[in-house]
Amino acid sequence: MNDENRFETVIDLLQKDMKIIQRADHFSFSIDSLLVAEFATITRATKKIVDLGTGNGVIPLFLSKRTDSKIYGIEIQKISSELAKRNVELNKLGDQIEIINDDMKNWETHFKRGSIDLVVTNPPFFKFHGEEKQLNDLDQLSLARHEITINLDSLLATSASLLKDKGYFVMVHRVDRLIDIIETMKKYKIEPKRIQFCYTKIEKEGKILLIEGVKNGNSGLRVLPPLIAHNENGDYSETVLKMFK
Repeated sequence: MNDENRFETVIDLLQKDMKIIQRADHFSFSIDSLLVAEFATITRATKKIVDLGTGNGVIPLFLSKRTDSKIYGIEIQKISSELAKRNVELNKLGDQIEIINDDMKNWETHFKRGSIDLVVTNPPFFKFHGEEKQLNDLDQLSLARHEITINLDSLLATSASLLKDKGYFVMVHRVDRLIDIIETMKKYKIEPKRIQFCYTKIEKEGKILLIEGVKNGNSGLRVLPPLIAHNENGDYSETVLKMFK
């Protein structure tokens, strides 16, 4: 067995009739990726989608079940981007999904300004203050969890540059970053339009949020009903089980 392959597993991707290769030493997909892929607004006008920080390509895989649009996944880490490419091939989606191994800040190398209908992202959640104790022992996991190569400001700047006028931006993030998120979206003229708070159980505090904005959109924010991931017995809620299908 190849030394690298000892970290890999191939699993069924929920009930989506797809499979995904994951590595134990790299960031694996979580329910956050499913939630943001299901939350995104996709219309008949949606022709081009970009997933910023695609990891092993799970969000494009999920999105492919909702649309025939062209989907691009940008990933800075080479091993993760290679995994994403293999996952696209494994699921025979090479005609629809393209994986780009590059820093998202180099977007001009790959796209024209204002050419994308939807930008979606599950970015690093945690601010990095230069303290090594914040970081995971594995550099690749630190990059996935902490704002080292990209922060909220540069993420929104990139998204705004990519999006067409009235294009959609969709992100999953932590509730404790909400004020930063809204301020930064408005800084780059992405008007927050929908927000949904996610809870592991109904009696727990919300830690995750889904937020959608429209580039140069009119003001007016809708707060959707809360999304509860698990029932009291620990099973997935009916809402989440419907997403699985």
